[in-house]
Amino acid sequence: MKKIEIFLVVIIILIALTGVLYQQKVESKQKAEVVLLVDKAVQLIDEKGEAAFSELRSSEWVHNDSYVFVWQLDGIRVVYPPDPSGEGKNMTDLVDSEGKQIGKLFIQAAENGSGWVEYMWPKPGETTPSVKITYIKKAEYQNQTYLVGSGIYI
Repeated sequence: MKKIEIFLVVIIILIALTGVLYQQKVESKQKAEVVLLVDKAVQLIDEKGEAAFSELRSSEWVHNDSYVFVWQLDGIRVVYPPDPSGEGKNMTDLVDSEGKQIGKLFIQAAENGSGWVEYMWPKPGETTPSVKITYIKKAEYQNQTYLVGSGIYI
């Protein structure tokens, strides 16, 4: 009887480990796709400046729950595809459901060149916050510096 119990425990551990490894692989792939999308948007802004904003609002830049957004480094949101009426707002004091100052963290990541910010945010249509990670990268055009970002739920 003991051998069967040990065998079952080993099988359960192997199944759990396989699930964790699979989840990590999926998450790595999603993160790589986000980085590619943000890099492409940064390149567009570096080339066209504000002329790129209308293109960044198009559906090409929106994928499932992810989209590309753009802020000026002073925190003013200039591209926000889910709700264009939110453009022009100062997002510096944006906090997540746990009080984490994500607006300031986004700006800080851009000032450092690029970076990931993890926080709690409700998925579209939900009220309960989920873990979300957002990749931020700096873009520059003439005398203006922007932060460009896109995120995924984990």
